[in-house]
Amino acid sequence: MRLIEKYIFTYALAILLSGLLLIGIGVQQIEIYYAVYLIKFLVATELIASFRKSLERNLRPLILVFLAGFLYTVIERIIQILT
Repeated sequence: MRLIEKYIFTYALAILLSGLLLIGIGVQQIEIYYAVYLIKFLVATELIASFRKSLERNLRPLILVFLAGFLYTVIERIIQILT
C-alpha cells in the first residue's frame, strides 16, 4: 500500500472512531465535531508531511478551506454569545 493510501485509510478510521466516541458521550453540537475532525486532519497531515513535503503542498488549499470554516464557526459563536 502506498503512503497516501495508508494516510487516507488511517484518517478515515480515526474519523469513524472519534465520531462514534462523540456520539457515545452525547455530543450534539456540530461545532465540536468540526473542531475534532479539523484537529485530527491537521495532526495527520503534519505526521505524514514529515515523509513527503509534496503532500503538504498539495493539501495546503484544503487546509486553508478547513481553517476558514473553523474561523466561521468561531465568529458565529462569538456573535451568538454577544447577542
